[in-house]
Order: sequence, then structure tokens, then C-alpha cells
Amino acid sequence: MNAYLRIFRYSPHLVSKFVQFFVFSLLGIVFSVLNLSLVIPMLSVLFDQHQADTAPPMPEFSLSVDYITGMFNHYFLSIIITYGRLEALLFVCLAIVMSIMLANTFRYMERMVASRLKVDVVRNLRMDIYRNITRLHIGYFNDQRKGDLISRFTNDVAEVENAVMNSLKFVLKEPITIIIYFAVLFFISVKLTLFTLLVLPITGGVVAEIIKRLKRRAQESQESLGRIVDILDETFSGMRVI
Repeated sequence: MNAYLRIFRYSPHLVSKFVQFFVFSLLGIVFSVLNLSLVIPMLSVLFDQHQADTAPPMPEFSLSVDYITGMFNHYFLSIIITYGRLEALLFVCLAIVMSIMLANTFRYMERMVASRLKVDVVRNLRMDIYRNITRLHIGYFNDQRKGDLISRFTNDVAEVENAVMNSLKFVLKEPITIIIYFAVLFFISVKLTLFTLLVLPITGGVVAEIIKRLKRRAQESQESLGRIVDILDETFSGMRVI
């Protein structure tokens, strides 16, 4: 965790960017879940042949899912009774379109914040590496291959760039996504959600084993890239001498 904090400190105004990323991610996830939730009343309009004569009363205000559900049912059934099923279906379709547009807008803003953070980290990290290398004693370079040093600027920094994006998703975005989606799943069906949780450890174990193998191969790949750059540099330098 300390390594990630050291990397993120290369970006100025870090707390502000974290807050923006968190807020935009949260809003994007909420509207994405809303897209799925609005499918249920749309199917109800299409296939439910039993129509209520009166709309349910407006619920009392409270910070709960029941209040939001009751308020939506009140207005939705009022539209069905007053204007008919076709107008109610049009209302749901427009709500889905608006929700999709808002979800994509917040996703775009989230990625813009992440991109600014990534660019700042990569730029300042490369400048820091360059300053450190120029301050080293000349004898240091006798034991180091030029290809390995060049690989630090290119391949290793590219890995840090990917790590910045992945860590933002895993630390700030994915926990929110899991919590909100599981809350909605438990609200819809507790039994089906519990059955899904029983299958998760099996799939998680398979994914963890695949990740371990990929990490070993990634380390070998980074070492081989340094050797390749070193060989290419020696080849091109030798061609100029010849």
C-alpha cells in the first residue's frame, strides 16, 4: 500500500482528484443500476394485464429504498390510470434513455479524472528517474546495461501507468460497485443472491491461480525486454562504428 501512495504522490492535488473520481464513479454506478431497475416496470406494462383502479398513496418521506420504490410506483401507476399503458411505456423508455445518458456522462468524467491523474504521475515519475540517473556516479554505469536503464523509462513506467488505473478501479470503484449491486440483488431476491455467493469462491480461486501465473510471466517478460533493448542498442551503435 505504501508503494501505491508513493506513486500517487507524483500527482498534484491528489485528494481532490480522488474525491472527484469517487463521486463520479458512485453516480455512474447508481444510474447503471437504475437502468436495470427500470426494466421491471417496463415489463410490467407490457405483460401485466391486471390494472389497478387507483394509484397507491404517496409514502411519507424517509431515506430508504422503500420510499424511493413507493414514490416511483405512485407516479408510475398514476400515469397508467390517467394516460394509459402506451404513455406509461413511453415514460419508462424516456427514463431509461435519460439514465443511460447520465451513467455514460459520469463514466466519461470519471475516466477524464483518472487520465489526468495518470498523466501527472507518469510525467513526474519519468522526470524524477531522469534526475536521479543524471546525479549518479559514472562508475554506476559500468555495472549496468544500457538496455535495462532505457527499459526503466519505457516499459517499467508503462507498467506503473497501468497500475495507477487498476488501483483506482480496485480501491475506489470496485468496492462501491460490489456493495451497490449486491444490495440491489438482495432486495430483488435473497435466495438467488445467496446461491450466487456459493459459486463465487470457486470462480475466485480459479482467477487467483491465473493471476499468480500471469505475474510470474510478466516479471520474466520485463527482464527479457531489458535484454532486447540492450541488444538493439549495441547493434545500432556497432553499425555506426562500421
